[in-house]
Amino acid sequence: MIKIIDNKVNLTAFDPKDINGLGEWVKAHTEGGGNTLILTGITPSTIYPINNGKPDGSPLEEFLDAGNTIFNTGEYTFYTSEGPDETNGQAALPNIIDVPKAFVWMNRGPDAWAANPVEMTPTQEGKDLIPSLKKYNTSYPFHLDDYDRSPWELEIALAENDDADPRVDPAVLYNKDTGGRLGIFVQTYVGDVPHPGVSWGNIMGEFIVNYYLPEVLSVEPTGKLTTTWGDLKSSK
Repeated sequence: MIKIIDNKVNLTAFDPKDINGLGEWVKAHTEGGGNTLILTGITPSTIYPINNGKPDGSPLEEFLDAGNTIFNTGEYTFYTSEGPDETNGQAALPNIIDVPKAFVWMNRGPDAWAANPVEMTPTQEGKDLIPSLKKYNTSYPFHLDDYDRSPWELEIALAENDDADPRVDPAVLYNKDTGGRLGIFVQTYVGDVPHPGVSWGNIMGEFIVNYYLPEVLSVEPTGKLTTTWGDLKSSK
């Protein structure tokens, strides 16, 4: 979790089992915006009930609607593994961002999750901002056409597949009505990443230090922050 206090970056990390602590943090840091929640592929039930138990008005949706930012990596956006089965599925993303046709899988259709991954090529901005970003395969990109006629617009695409169904990952969407941001960073099965040098930790860390802090949060990153982020991601 990232919060700016007196123009300084405050990082808070939660143990994967501390879903209650994370839930309390989200609720306490919703009002006023300007906070950043980083999910590493699992969405705790304390911020979005499993089986889409609260499709509207969950703490996670309220956090985003208040002008805060969510970054997700690893599994698909708002996936959870709590309980005997993998739950939330395709419904969680449209529920939370209020875009009914927002699609999660790499292709469309009920069995699209089983399709081959999609090859992503770094954009020029991706090359400039994220030196470690290479061509790789993703399982769960943003489908840009899904967001037409919605408040969500593409803020930055770091890698893309520009075919008949334009898809991006890593990328950040910005909600022009609420000021909220949703970013995805290498949302993929481990087996779908063909290059051993593709690291979600490095990619997200470089993006935060080189773009998000100075350009969005207007905070100058420091050597200490870079070191802290490196220690944090290496412990995951």
